[in-house]
Amino acid sequence: TLPYHWLELSTLLLEAASDDIPSADHVRRLLRDLREVRMAKMRAGVEVLEGGREVKMNGVGGMEVSEGRAFIGGVVDGLRKLGVGREISRREREGEEEALGTGGEGENEDDMEY
Repeated sequence: TLPYHWLELSTLLLEAASDDIPSADHVRRLLRDLREVRMAKMRAGVEVLEGGREVKMNGVGGMEVSEGRAFIGGVVDGLRKLGVGREISRREREGEEEALGTGGEGENEDDMEY
């Protein structure tokens, strides 16, 4: 498990003391690769939002949360708009059915009152 601020600390260390770190360029590449893999994993985790399930974000670092916030917020907003669009379509359909007199009276036994 990486520390919460692993990306920030590594960036600061590489900026301030790159001469003291053996193979600093290689370490930078490895950190960039690690960051890309972790972000891809986080994006994949967000895909479960479409199913209405929760997303577990265990082990996500501070900078990753910050970077992913805009992406995740966009996904959530998009899903919310889709839900609103479906609700509006459903209401319009029900309104048309009521206006035409096909509004389902007697069509569904579950709706009947005894």
